[in-house]
Amino acid sequence: MKKFRLPGLIDVHVHLRDPGATHKEDFESGSMAALAGGFTFIIDMPNNPTPTISKQALEDKIKRSKKIAKMDIGFHFGTNGKNTDQFSKVWNNPNVFGLKLYCNHTTGEMLLEDLELLEKVFEAWKSSKPILVHAEGIELAAAIGLAHVYGRRLHVCHISQAIEVELVRRAKKMKQKITAGVCPHHLWMTIDDVKTKGSLAMMKPPLGTSQDQAALWQGLRDGTIDIVETDHAPHTLSEKKSEKPPFGVPGLETALGLILKGVQEKRIPLSKVKTILYTNPKKIFKIPTQPKTYIEVDMSKTWRVGEKGYESKCGWSPFDGWKLPGSLQKVVYKGKVVIDS
Repeated sequence: MKKFRLPGLIDVHVHLRDPGATHKEDFESGSMAALAGGFTFIIDMPNNPTPTISKQALEDKIKRSKKIAKMDIGFHFGTNGKNTDQFSKVWNNPNVFGLKLYCNHTTGEMLLEDLELLEKVFEAWKSSKPILVHAEGIELAAAIGLAHVYGRRLHVCHISQAIEVELVRRAKKMKQKITAGVCPHHLWMTIDDVKTKGSLAMMKPPLGTSQDQAALWQGLRDGTIDIVETDHAPHTLSEKKSEKPPFGVPGLETALGLILKGVQEKRIPLSKVKTILYTNPKKIFKIPTQPKTYIEVDMSKTWRVGEKGYESKCGWSPFDGWKLPGSLQKVVYKGKVVIDS
């Protein structure tokens, strides 16, 4: 199949930096980057400089996005473990799709390491919307256990280690309400890439070994990992090349090409692309259908990352210069052609 059509893609894990760090990205540039990558619905994370942990902060974010975003944007609410009184005020908001927990060090001031606080959060989130966790290794085991105790739906973000794939696989075998996502940068880079790319290959969770990488592809093939999420985390080049570079890499504009590279190399079948970039994220997060919204891709055409620049404000990619299959020919958003190559 050379040319094919897919529904507008969904990315449930992006950091658009708005408000508080709009020199890196904002709702306008981030949504344009999403469209350039074939995504027509994205969900923004809460770890802004002023975190999205109150009803007021959430409403401000929604208002800002509706002014300048070029497409639909949803939001995950956040917690530092001390704002559980806010949960019931936001969980029925149609713009909210989940609660995000940070159980390991990353960008922002929302780290939840105290097991007692963590348990209170799981107890207090009395919603059918998923609890999303950044949880590595032993922290993931704790989150899986708490989700089981309190009967919560759990989504494990950006799995990066073989042991985490196995933890999710076992939980699924026990019929637990658990799903998982993986990022293209963990699928295509390993710890060895840090030697050549330096800080441009630094993110949280960090890149794993080739054995971890093989386990991620296997998890994607066998359905242990349900979705691909970009964890689009833009920083300026000067920030990334500084003495204390922040963690994170952009990913919205390259994700589809990188997954289609996996198809080209027979790591996954073409039929998986719709499942992991549309069907599963839509089902897991109960995302409304976008009418008259689709993308067209030509697998016979290749493109080079960065050759025509980037829509993202940060203006770089760890995959800069990579030749990828599947040229995005058209993006139609709610009946309007927004990209036509």
